[in-house]
Amino acid sequence: MSTNNDTPQKALPPIVKDDEIDLVALMLHIWGGRALILKTIGVFVVLGLIIALTSPARYTASVKLIPESNKSMSLGALGGLAAQFGFGGVTSGAEAGGIPPDYYPEIVKSVPYLKLLMQQSFDLPQTGPVTLYDYYHEHMQGSFIGSVKKYTIGLPGVIMAWIKGEPEEIVAPTDSASAVVRLSEEEREVLEWLQESLTLSIGKEIGMITLSAEMPTAELSAEVTGYAAQLLSEYAISYKTDKAREDLAFVQERYAEAEERFETAQEALARFRDSSHGSLTALAQTRQERLQSDYDLAFNVYKALAQQLEEARLKLQEETPVVKIIEPAVVPDEKSAPKRKMIMIVSVFLGGFVGIGLLFGLMLWGNLKGQIGAYTQAQE
Repeated sequence: MSTNNDTPQKALPPIVKDDEIDLVALMLHIWGGRALILKTIGVFVVLGLIIALTSPARYTASVKLIPESNKSMSLGALGGLAAQFGFGGVTSGAEAGGIPPDYYPEIVKSVPYLKLLMQQSFDLPQTGPVTLYDYYHEHMQGSFIGSVKKYTIGLPGVIMAWIKGEPEEIVAPTDSASAVVRLSEEEREVLEWLQESLTLSIGKEIGMITLSAEMPTAELSAEVTGYAAQLLSEYAISYKTDKAREDLAFVQERYAEAEERFETAQEALARFRDSSHGSLTALAQTRQERLQSDYDLAFNVYKALAQQLEEARLKLQEETPVVKIIEPAVVPDEKSAPKRKMIMIVSVFLGGFVGIGLLFGLMLWGNLKGQIGAYTQAQE
């Protein structure tokens, strides 16, 4: 390697002199090895061009929504005392049963949430009605680089999967909250794909939630983003209102029982009055008083439960949060990936760094071989 056609590399000054790096010598060495650096850059540019042209297109759609602010629990005089000592956030930060904002990203990545999203059918112009599970396995094409990686680095895994055969799909019961979720290998692939495709960010200052989905087509990205936001809203409502719904269901059951008892007591009292024709003996009068007492008791219980039922309904309505979508999903008109310009720029810089590294690596290897040769000759 030479700086020009007449100057050999050994004529170049040393880079390190008196424990200091000579920048002029460093630049001369880099200029002398420009051929190797340019060749390395050329190789990386070709690789970057292949990646840019063979990577599948991706489209990203976003939804912006704002959940209802959680109500704060007042701590009264204790809250004022805490504020005096610099803990003013204690009063405003105590939440009354709402979902903390930091939990939303974990919800979007959870298996139950993604399974619901995976099983939802979307009507697409290219395929018609199709679920994300079927779309992933039947319609989505991988990149050229992904295929090369699968059958080179990932070839042992492909061979092991072929030897094991198709995994048995185990269907787990979903009606129990403590049921263990079992997934087939195909479902795991789809869930991993969705975890990589969904992105959720939270604006800490105003609490705005931005949910994005990156998909192979523009229509699918908008459809998936819209339904994912709907699922998130339903999850937040279910989380906040579960206790109120359970209370309402319990009161409704008691109300139905009380209504039945009241109607039975009312009918029994009416029948007895009709059968007595207004003439009551002492025994008949005692029975009428007993029936009247049963009727009054049943009516009072029925009336009280009717009031509690209305209160439970009002409480459910009050506890139901509102997740307002302020910017719905819009079908994107531009690709979000691959970013071909960025890929080419990164390829050039990466090729330059690798080329310089190879240049100095070869220099160090040459110096090491020279020292080994000189040491061998000295021993002989």
